[in-house]
Amino acid sequence: MSRDDIIRPDLSPLVPYAPGLRASQVRERSGRDDVLKLSSNEHPAGPFPQALAAMQAVLPRLNRYPDGASRALTTKLASRLGVDPSNVLVGSGSNELLRLIGQVVLRPGDEVVFAWPSFVVYPLVATMFGATPVRVPLDADDRYDLNAILSAITDKTRLVFLCNPNNPTGTIYTREEFDEFLARVPEDVLVVLDEAYFEFVTAREYPDGMAYFDGHRLIAVCRTFSKIYSLAGARVGYAIVPVVLAEAVHKVREPFNVNTVGQVAAYYSLDDEAEVRRRRKENQEQKVYLYSCFDRLGIRYAPSETNFVYLHTTRPAEVFEALLEEGVIVRDFGASSALRMGIGTPEDTARTIEALESVVARLGSF
Repeated sequence: MSRDDIIRPDLSPLVPYAPGLRASQVRERSGRDDVLKLSSNEHPAGPFPQALAAMQAVLPRLNRYPDGASRALTTKLASRLGVDPSNVLVGSGSNELLRLIGQVVLRPGDEVVFAWPSFVVYPLVATMFGATPVRVPLDADDRYDLNAILSAITDKTRLVFLCNPNNPTGTIYTREEFDEFLARVPEDVLVVLDEAYFEFVTAREYPDGMAYFDGHRLIAVCRTFSKIYSLAGARVGYAIVPVVLAEAVHKVREPFNVNTVGQVAAYYSLDDEAEVRRRRKENQEQKVYLYSCFDRLGIRYAPSETNFVYLHTTRPAEVFEALLEEGVIVRDFGASSALRMGIGTPEDTARTIEALESVVARLGSF
């Protein structure tokens, strides 16, 4: 056996996750100091004041291991969501929980069904555990086609990922559509609801995943503190799952998978619902402002229920580079004819509009 043969051959199609450009990189490339990073769906404000104070308070105690069970945060989440603590998983971001769920559920030969484009972790989770990823195209409006997902389910399907709102398009499927989906999906298929951006949603027809969780049906609801709570750098996510799934995940997760700083930050972030509402309102206002700019400049976009917008373009590479020259970082998707742009502060929105106007004037179209 050669050195290369030590690696599992089924991992060869996998490509390491590529994070977006950092502001420091763009400063060097563009020569601008006023770089605006809109590529990673981060909230423009920092962590909540209570969370900052709690993080600072625990810094002298980082010589000790964190609570391996995240008991305080688990108990608080359970109380808030009306479930038993045994149904709550806390992880290093919801990303880790998606992987852990795949690890305890998937077997070689299983199939994992999800819409595409959607969160890049879904095909990675399927492939790393020997399952087959099954991509179902979004519809013409960049939305989930739940009927098409149902049609893609076979007797080999073990897991379905549903991202609502969807990343990268920001679109949602409705309560009526999801009710019909649940009535038809096989009961032995685990449905994982990835709701990383649910706090930003304003649409009344949005189906809150927790309304469907009863502890018995194979439904898992995954969420994160990375987005509206501004804790992306602390890496804290959580999932509400049936006890049988939670028990399996606890067997394979790292013993201290969530650090002390992240645990206390998430715990105290939950106390400020008024700030969550303020951030949601401001985010919606900035989106509407940007929509008026897109309409004026002839930029086609998907109306979003998140803190980002999916922009269609016939020249993604050119537009991406032109925006970098303006000091604005967006997310590109290789050969895909779309870009994803995050929502910032009112000042960020003004800068973004100036950059878009300059790019369209220079290129002639988007």
